[in-house]
Amino acid sequence: MSVHAMERAAVDVDVAAFDVDVLALVSDALEGDFASRIAALDRLSSWCEATRLECVVALEAEGRLSAVEESNTRTPHEHACLRRRAVVTERVPEMLAALRRGATTASHLDHLAASLRRLEPALQSLMPADTARVVAAASSTHANEFGRWLRDEERRLGHSIGMATLEQQQRAVRLRGRTDRASGMRVYTLSLDPVAALSFHQRVESATEALFHDRVPPTCPGDLLERSAFLNAHALLGLLDGRGPRVGKPEIIVVVDTTVNDGPPSVDWGLPVEIPTRVLHDLWGRADVRAVFVRNGVVLHAPGVLDLGRTTRLANRAQRRALRAMYPRCAVPGCDVGFGRCKIHHVIWWRRGGRTDMCNLLPMCWRHHQLVHESGWELTLGEQRVLRIREPNGRIRTTGPPKRAAA
Repeated sequence: MSVHAMERAAVDVDVAAFDVDVLALVSDALEGDFASRIAALDRLSSWCEATRLECVVALEAEGRLSAVEESNTRTPHEHACLRRRAVVTERVPEMLAALRRGATTASHLDHLAASLRRLEPALQSLMPADTARVVAAASSTHANEFGRWLRDEERRLGHSIGMATLEQQQRAVRLRGRTDRASGMRVYTLSLDPVAALSFHQRVESATEALFHDRVPPTCPGDLLERSAFLNAHALLGLLDGRGPRVGKPEIIVVVDTTVNDGPPSVDWGLPVEIPTRVLHDLWGRADVRAVFVRNGVVLHAPGVLDLGRTTRLANRAQRRALRAMYPRCAVPGCDVGFGRCKIHHVIWWRRGGRTDMCNLLPMCWRHHQLVHESGWELTLGEQRVLRIREPNGRIRTTGPPKRAAA
């Protein structure tokens, strides 16, 4: 019996119940515009993955999964990934149903599996206890955002990195160097624990701003990502040579989202790191803490002047702080580029009379910023910061108010 025949015989999947939907998806995948065909293929892929996981569960129950894996062309890593996904669907069957109907993807299952592994044994049963919230969050967000939502849930359930983890991270701090034989360059790799990384990041960022605010070396590359790496490297060299600026207190932004009543305020460190609660109290006394209150994507209160009109093209620190409170990442949905690597874009361009006011500003990564200025993307920012993106091919995307995590 072939592997596929074994898988087919391993489980009595009620395919007939899905024939109409599957045939319709196949038809949609072969007809219509390319965007519609891709959407149909995505849903069809999710259905196939759900059916495959049902087979994995049944084969495991019959003790035949290892035999099937040995005669299959998948790699051991791929087999292990399927097993982990299957375990998740057994613990949270609703996730399998969501995958089958195309509301989620296999990557959502991977994030949930990783979250369950991170949780302490006493808390593992609590994560899937409220399955409705888990499935709703997965169905309404892309996979990476769902992963961040799960991190928030872990903290809500009482899970934290803990001092033991921080001590382990501190023991793992390393600086390594090697010579790249092809270029002749000396390459250094620095691994820092989260607390040390905050101090390092703040010093390098401040030095970069102070040294290269209004000038850059003639050898600076034009590509925005390479340019940032180049300037940061030279700022670090300046700090080592004693040419760096005096660095004040690190800034911590506490975002109080009044849209929801439950859950603690979000703390923005400027880096995607997690700090144990016991360390927070110590950092609090040595940091400049700024509170920003938001509701439904609108800033209710933030320190500083938030509307500058036509007096200046560049956003000030108060505006960047308020924008960062609403947008941890690029404002374009699905983009994971952090706020610190984004440009502040005028929705109505400055040279077309746009104002440097909060209602006209968005953080955008270099790639999406380039699409707006060079490829004809048109943006409209409405009430509650609802963003409408019209692409040159006529495709229109609309996103709701910005969220730091899935609700």
